[in-house]
Amino acid sequence: MSTNVQGHVALLLHAHIPYVRHQASEITLEERWFFEAVVDTYLPLIDMMERLIEERVPFRLTLSLSPPLLAMLEDSRLHLRLRKHLSSLCELGQREVIRLWGDEDFGPLAKLYADHYHRLKLLYDRLHGDLIAKFRSLSSTGCLEVITCAATHAFLPLVKHDATLRAQLEAAVQEFRRHFGVAPAGIWLPECGYSPALEPHLQALGLRYFVVETHAHTLARRDETANIEGLPLRTPGGACAFARDPEAGANVWSAEAGYPGDPAYREYYRDIGHDLGRDGGAEWAYLKPYVLPDGARVNTGFKYYSVTGAAADAKVPYNPARAAQKAQQDAEHFIASRVAQVRRLAERRSALGAGADAAPAEPSVIVCPYDAELFGHWWYEGHQWLEAVLRGFAARSDESVVVQTTTLGGYAAAHAPTTVAELPVSSWGRGGYAEVWLQPRSQWVTPLLHAAEDRMVLAAQKHHDPAALSSLQLRALNQAARELMLAQSSDWTFILDADTVPSYAKKRIETHLSQFHHLLNNLDKAVSDKELSTLVHALERKSPFLPELHYLIFQSSSAKQNIQHSLVRVDAFIPLKEVAVTSHTEVVQPSPSSKLRILMLAWEYPPHVIGGLARAVCDLSRQLASDGHTVHVITCEASGCLPYEVSEGVHLHRAEVLPAADSLHFLDRVFQMNMAFTDLMLGLTRQGFVFDVVHAHDWLVYYTAHIAKQQLHLPLLATIHATETGRNLGKLESPLQKRIHTLEGKLTEAADHLIVCSLSMQQEIKSLFPIPTHKISAIPNGVAFFRTSEPSRPTLHVQLTNAITATGKPQRILAFLGRLVYEKGVHTLLAAMPLVLAKFPEAKLIIAGTGPEHDALAVLAASLGDRVSFPGFLDEADKSLLLDTAEVCIFPSLYEPFGLVALEAMASGTPLIVSSVGGLSEIVSHGVNGCTCPPGDSKALAAQIIQLLDQPQYAAKLASTALRTVHSHYDWGKIGSLTIQVYEAVISKQAASISHSPHQKEIIK
Repeated sequence: MSTNVQGHVALLLHAHIPYVRHQASEITLEERWFFEAVVDTYLPLIDMMERLIEERVPFRLTLSLSPPLLAMLEDSRLHLRLRKHLSSLCELGQREVIRLWGDEDFGPLAKLYADHYHRLKLLYDRLHGDLIAKFRSLSSTGCLEVITCAATHAFLPLVKHDATLRAQLEAAVQEFRRHFGVAPAGIWLPECGYSPALEPHLQALGLRYFVVETHAHTLARRDETANIEGLPLRTPGGACAFARDPEAGANVWSAEAGYPGDPAYREYYRDIGHDLGRDGGAEWAYLKPYVLPDGARVNTGFKYYSVTGAAADAKVPYNPARAAQKAQQDAEHFIASRVAQVRRLAERRSALGAGADAAPAEPSVIVCPYDAELFGHWWYEGHQWLEAVLRGFAARSDESVVVQTTTLGGYAAAHAPTTVAELPVSSWGRGGYAEVWLQPRSQWVTPLLHAAEDRMVLAAQKHHDPAALSSLQLRALNQAARELMLAQSSDWTFILDADTVPSYAKKRIETHLSQFHHLLNNLDKAVSDKELSTLVHALERKSPFLPELHYLIFQSSSAKQNIQHSLVRVDAFIPLKEVAVTSHTEVVQPSPSSKLRILMLAWEYPPHVIGGLARAVCDLSRQLASDGHTVHVITCEASGCLPYEVSEGVHLHRAEVLPAADSLHFLDRVFQMNMAFTDLMLGLTRQGFVFDVVHAHDWLVYYTAHIAKQQLHLPLLATIHATETGRNLGKLESPLQKRIHTLEGKLTEAADHLIVCSLSMQQEIKSLFPIPTHKISAIPNGVAFFRTSEPSRPTLHVQLTNAITATGKPQRILAFLGRLVYEKGVHTLLAAMPLVLAKFPEAKLIIAGTGPEHDALAVLAASLGDRVSFPGFLDEADKSLLLDTAEVCIFPSLYEPFGLVALEAMASGTPLIVSSVGGLSEIVSHGVNGCTCPPGDSKALAAQIIQLLDQPQYAAKLASTALRTVHSHYDWGKIGSLTIQVYEAVISKQAASISHSPHQKEIIK
């Protein structure tokens, strides 16, 4: 692959449908909007991406999923209706084949549709109807990036209150985290509606990039000498603002010149749902089961004509082969146009920045956002075109002008903008400044929404203490917040402007606002619980939307100063209570901003190191201590270490575990270790130590963690670093493995909240144990940059140095560091080495680490002679030496919950290759900050190694981006802050439950 990347194309599909769930037993027109979007757009999109990944076509695509769409995708009631809709399409397809049998023009088309809908139904059933899980899985490959949108797709520049603006964004982040386990890094601003008022909220919520309409960039106040054409801008809040590219947009969107209007493509408006049975009779009887129950005509998806021309009677039969050929031609035109565009941008910047000392120009980015529903639904061949575009860019990587696809997040991470500018209020759509949402047909809406905003903000201030409310009153306020947000959807005013189904849009606005005011009126009047309960229950059933939304999200910034408002939720929002209870029912009252007293349980801690757990616990505890929290760690004794010491602010208590007899079962030794841990922990409490929370690391400390929760009444956090099922690649065969799995389950059940290090690990936990998403937070590990130190084992240091600097000829050092266990995939690396050595005989592989697979790996390596070396376990100094010297680090794991050693390689500036599994695939983005290859594929691994050895400049570019990735995403300061948020939320939940317990209230009195 050429490294001369001069530009990127960022294709972004915005997927959104207004919330249209209805309680009627019969299918409605509005629900069919959702069904058609899934069948025509989302399922074919998934099918396309699966095909590209299976064929190993490198591509990058960004997809924004709005909270209303996510709500409908997870709705079990809509799942049943959608599957019924798919079955109906399959049935109609079979009947159409029979109806049109022998028709030369339309018969083959009927067969094409019948096969198409049958395949989509099979895909839907294979996914068990869970498209969200599939999007999660696709995003874990690095090919797809998923971002969020405002909670109800509100047009944000017209929102009146700052608190309401924050509510739309924070609820969206909250909902995204619930579905995907992590907070989104970017956002699609509805209708590209931007206002400078968004800046503090984007920054506070970690929303680092978004897209604005072209003229917002053009009119932005900035240094006029800066050449930023084709580059994003940096807003005053630090976000990356991309501009929609008008030229690429016109290729697709233009009614006059856009691709979808070509005569060869399928005509959307000629559908048998409107064409058949116009005069009643047998045709109408045939069609009636497939339109709406009241007989209203709708599109069925069976369309037999091409665009052809304007006159309806001039339409010619649709020719799929001709349309596919045209889609390929249009894709080639799009690619050529973008390449020419990139070339022009590069030439202009080169001319402006000419000079021998000029810094290399950042590659430009052409941002191409489109409504996802355009593809497949409005433009039937849209997916064919999109696939051809992605394949075309992937196939031309060796051309003189290299243009690659990218995600918005990938580009923002690799090429963070430096030009700061203040963007104006703007939008896309007619006029570019909110005209669509303020025109005469909809101008009555905004004043009503503003009045409702006023009332909601006042209600949040009035009921500032939810502990003073009954459960029913709390639900009523939460539902009022939902009704207001649903009324704010920009879809309703858009429909009013388009004059498509204005009566429906008007009814939705009026209904939501009426229900909003009715709820607050009943609260103000203090009606009977029965009356309020009936109303709240009915509305909750009608709109099971934003389940974690809490009305306090509408509090003004000043009112929030004394309330903990954490984004890392344990349950529905609960403000931090100023009460906690120790084992002696002593009442302590830490404020939300007070420092915590944390007890950690970990069976390994440096210098007792088995795997990455020790390093992660050490770095986290040191970070929390440096932030002013009191951290005590109970761990195993280590040779040469004191039973108690304070190291870099962390109180270390090393338990003396009785010597184990050789015959003692492993689980018996674990139990003895827990007995020692428990004795030490209870001894600390008897000495007067008080803890706010206990944090257990992995199943080995389960027994002590359980006692901490049951006897000391401490909130229990547990980090699951890996699972026995994962370590054994899904197979639990021995009694020991099954027992460990059981203990893992007990720990996850006992814990008030779980922390995992990656999104893939979160999905693994959910698949193994009955743990709801809201009970799991995905917080990555960080990396501490290496400090220079003397080697603890000089003899090993000399051995390692000799292995690296063998005399006689230069060495091209390849390095693996980690435990020598099967799931680390070292056997795959050894299988790749003959291919590497055939190209680079001077290459040498250093396999650093110990483990049960050592002897078997040594046998595999024997045929490679001195080209492979096993120096054993490395301390920090030896590790630093190897990472500094290695030309490439390789981690070919078959299973990897996170991959801390990969971060260490990135932090050392060493190019790396990893398997596209687990946490590794979330850390490393192929071609951006490293390389990925399929697990277990030695040939693909060899090809990646050869590429990096053959192209050192490309490798250095990846390493440079990787170093920036580490600084921006894996900083322990940020990770420590997120962890504290989880602690505080769990402490808050326990305190709230205690304050509501009558027995405990008596004790406190």
